[in-house]
Amino acid sequence: MKKVLTILLSLAVVFAVAQQRTENMKPITHDPAACPSLLFTPVDNVVTTPSDLVESILGADIQSYSNVVFAGRTGNPLASAGLFTGGTDAGLGIEEGIVLSCGLITNATGPNSADGISAGNGLPGDADLTAYASQSTFDATVLAFDFVPNFDDLYIQFVFGSEEYTEWIDSYNDVFAFFLNGSNIALVPGTSDPVSINTINPGDNPAYYKNNESFPGPFCNEMDGFTTVMVAQGNVTAGNTNHIKLAIADGGDSALDSWVFIKAEGFSGVDPEIPVSNWALFIGIGLILVFAIIRFRRLV
Repeated sequence: MKKVLTILLSLAVVFAVAQQRTENMKPITHDPAACPSLLFTPVDNVVTTPSDLVESILGADIQSYSNVVFAGRTGNPLASAGLFTGGTDAGLGIEEGIVLSCGLITNATGPNSADGISAGNGLPGDADLTAYASQSTFDATVLAFDFVPNFDDLYIQFVFGSEEYTEWIDSYNDVFAFFLNGSNIALVPGTSDPVSINTINPGDNPAYYKNNESFPGPFCNEMDGFTTVMVAQGNVTAGNTNHIKLAIADGGDSALDSWVFIKAEGFSGVDPEIPVSNWALFIGIGLILVFAIIRFRRLV
């Protein structure tokens, strides 16, 4: 018994340290001549469908999904939505998942080579985004669906980035939202402010901002700026049907691209901001206590 407890304790401590080291790693930088960057699989309604996007982001504790609705540009390679991989090397902090854009998803490929990558898709805006942002919207990409969770609190991990950084802060402002049962949950932590270039930038909430404006930038993607990995949180009803609408659009005009990246299996009932290393540490402490009690009883 003692050997088993010792082995388990050692594994728990090693796991805790390893997780902490990973969380404290510095951003990856690359030589622009050898820039491993994002790889995209666009929605073309043949190989990849909107339902594939939904299945990518749903975690294991989602019972079912239905009524998938998509609006956006489709085709290969020119699409405004799709799957992505390679996010770690690109500096996103998310390795894979789905991406929605008010331009082209492939325009996010690095390194940063221009100050204003822009693709006009000739699509309309979205009425909900227009009402929410109080401005005209264009080139909307929308993924909406119903789902039945096994939990009461939904957490979504995502990164938002834009070519509007930093020249157009407090001016033109692309808009996105995660409307969960009608309310946007993509908010700046601790506030009711939506995540946008106006609310996360070098002067506002800079702890959540990554600057990539140089050519090439320090991160292997085209975006002039983007957020750290954010967590959207909202209340849902376990065992019942809930509705979510993931939407992004150009704001004010149809120029300059923005993107929102959502982590694969990022829809979950577990708060990702509770570090796994803490749980490993708690397990380690518990094993120490059990071991101490066993030794004490033997001495007595």
